[in-house]
Amino acid sequence: MKMKNILRIIIFLVLVGGTISCKKDDGASNEVVLRDRQEVYDEDILEIEAYLKDNYLELDANLNATVKKIDAGQTSIWDDTAYPVQFITVKNDVRTSNFTDGVSADVVDYKLYYIVLNEGGGVNPTHVDSVFTAYKGWNLSNEVFDQNNQGIWFTYPQTTAFDPLSISGYRQVLTKIKTEESSSLNGNGVVVHQNYGNVIVFIPSGLAYFNGVIGGASYSPLAFQIKLFYRKENDHDRDRIKSNNEDLNGDGDFYNDDSDGDKIPNFLDIDDDGDGVVTKTEIKKPIGESGILAYYPFNPIADDPSTTNIDETELKAIPSCSGDYTTPTRLRKHLDPSCQ
Repeated sequence: MKMKNILRIIIFLVLVGGTISCKKDDGASNEVVLRDRQEVYDEDILEIEAYLKDNYLELDANLNATVKKIDAGQTSIWDDTAYPVQFITVKNDVRTSNFTDGVSADVVDYKLYYIVLNEGGGVNPTHVDSVFTAYKGWNLSNEVFDQNNQGIWFTYPQTTAFDPLSISGYRQVLTKIKTEESSSLNGNGVVVHQNYGNVIVFIPSGLAYFNGVIGGASYSPLAFQIKLFYRKENDHDRDRIKSNNEDLNGDGDFYNDDSDGDKIPNFLDIDDDGDGVVTKTEIKKPIGESGILAYYPFNPIADDPSTTNIDETELKAIPSCSGDYTTPTRLRKHLDPSCQ
């Protein structure tokens, strides 16, 4: 194996080391036999739908939610038209590894019910952005088991073993809302968030803790109210291209974009086209090029009018080998193995 490929794999494993664990082999079998995921989901979705029909939603002035059992003819969550329940169908995005073939063995199509309480005034995150969220989690007996009002950063996939990681159903619903419009400090020095995304999601156990007992019994669906304040665009492989720009086919799955076929997805690959020249070298600007950045951006950048003393304009994005900076369908040079 060529040294450049060894180096790339070593760096890739360092980046994703948090997803790899070891099991002590002591000769004894402690294997837990898990229930069939489709069978569990079939039970969960019936339980969730019954819950939506048997409970109603209370909201305070700040859209903090409380769910209660219907006892006096209140309108059910299922029939609520002010905040209608919606759903998306998703796969479990938990992986066995961060290689392109590290997909989960879980083949279930999960229906994920959710309620948008406020869309938010910012931007929609992608799956590979870090997100700063506050939340409240409860089980279908309406017992709160976890709550964070201040907010916490979640990153997927983890960039280190210490990054907090949310459950699949939690992170997948976040693409349906946006970050806050703005924030400020009040007189007590507390951050006040304005016009942030606010969603309630009802999660089958296969997209939550499955056989774990967080929130109550194992194999139990859960609900979360999530408030989305900020997102941070990551560069997982540190190649100077933001990870959210490396979904080349635009399908939302960042793991099936692998330009050189080495089983390392582009957003984790330091040499996307496998030509032996690392991506950040290929997209470095020549001396004298316009703009304040040292590397070509993936797309042109307009000036930020709020920074009056700085001109952030970047007219030229990553070019093709022939010097085409603008054609949307061009093959950018870092994806062209014939371009050195």
